[in-house]
Amino acid sequence: MVTTMIMQRMSVAMEYGVILKWLKKEGDKVKKGDLVVEIFGEKNEFELEAPDDGVILKILCEVNDEIPISEPIAFIGKEGEEIPDVKPRKLNAASPTAPTPATTPITTPEISAPFTSKVSTPSSETRLPGGKIKASPRAKKKAQELGIDLSLIVGTGPEGRIVEKDVIAGKDSTPQVSISDERKVSKVERMTPLRRTIARRMTQSAQNPHITMITEIDMTEVVALRKEINLKVEKVHGIRVSFNDIIVKAVADTLERFPKFNAALAGTDLHIFDEVNIGVAMATDDGLIVVTVPHANKKSITEIAVETKEKGSRAKENKLTPEELTGSTFTVSNLGPFKVDLFIPVINPPETAILALGQIKKQPVVVNDEITIRSMMMASCAVDHRILDGAPAGQFLAALKDTLESPFMMKM
Repeated sequence: MVTTMIMQRMSVAMEYGVILKWLKKEGDKVKKGDLVVEIFGEKNEFELEAPDDGVILKILCEVNDEIPISEPIAFIGKEGEEIPDVKPRKLNAASPTAPTPATTPITTPEISAPFTSKVSTPSSETRLPGGKIKASPRAKKKAQELGIDLSLIVGTGPEGRIVEKDVIAGKDSTPQVSISDERKVSKVERMTPLRRTIARRMTQSAQNPHITMITEIDMTEVVALRKEINLKVEKVHGIRVSFNDIIVKAVADTLERFPKFNAALAGTDLHIFDEVNIGVAMATDDGLIVVTVPHANKKSITEIAVETKEKGSRAKENKLTPEELTGSTFTVSNLGPFKVDLFIPVINPPETAILALGQIKKQPVVVNDEITIRSMMMASCAVDHRILDGAPAGQFLAALKDTLESPFMMKM
């Protein structure tokens, strides 16, 4: 009996997997549990196991193919068995060989018409939690046939769902490109699976209206607290607590007072979470990932520091589990170590807010009508304006500022 090996869901947010490397080839014998293929799902690499004993009768996908969840990727059975005439749906087949840089020109597309009234912006009703577009199977098939981006189509079906007639109606209204000139390039690089995932998620986030609050925080007391904590932590755990570890704790404690910042929008319902799971943005060689610190409000600064250091080390080696990369309810992104003073962050969907932090610098400030030197930091908080307005966003940032300017209450 032939067994179908399918693309498995390795995390809640995973919608498709990218084939990275086949560890077995057609004709190889495998046992149940043998590693067969390496895939990239959401923001990490995984290995899929053989679901049964047998021979690899047919491999259906090539390296770099993007395969939706539950689609077949290979058949396993007895040698000589007849295999089903089935092919997987591929979101993006492997690209052809890159052109020779020195001699091949690349065309630069130019939008012939701006995104005006012909292209309506899809409403939030058209999207499911995580930014996934709500569309009928016939609509998806028709969009694939016509080469239309569903994110540009407004749905008229139940609850904003895109139906086939919406795709047909939008065929002539989607932006067209025309060649404006030709330029020679020195190199052509294919986007990595991680960068493709980041591009998709940031596009989803950009569909929703953001507002951003900015404030300046006096971190002088945090500097003193960190110095005191590290006198003990370094001896016991062999690590040093970072400023970000203290900020993560302060954010987690503040979120307990502002539950709508610890939530996700699902259709027209706001899901407010009991757990405060802080996503910590970390830079890797391949791109940005968000590592989850679960129940951060119930952990001490030291516990958070130990956990982030350990996960950060494994992130560089691509050894994090799917659970460690999903489930965050609020994200903290800190570019202070890169000497950035201030930046405007993009929300990590389906979360409702994100905090961005700049570097801590000594500056002259006025305290009690006197000029003194203090350690100052710029912070910005972007929120989903569909859910939160300026006033609560300002209140949240003010509460966080108060906590960080009097941080010794967080010490455990």
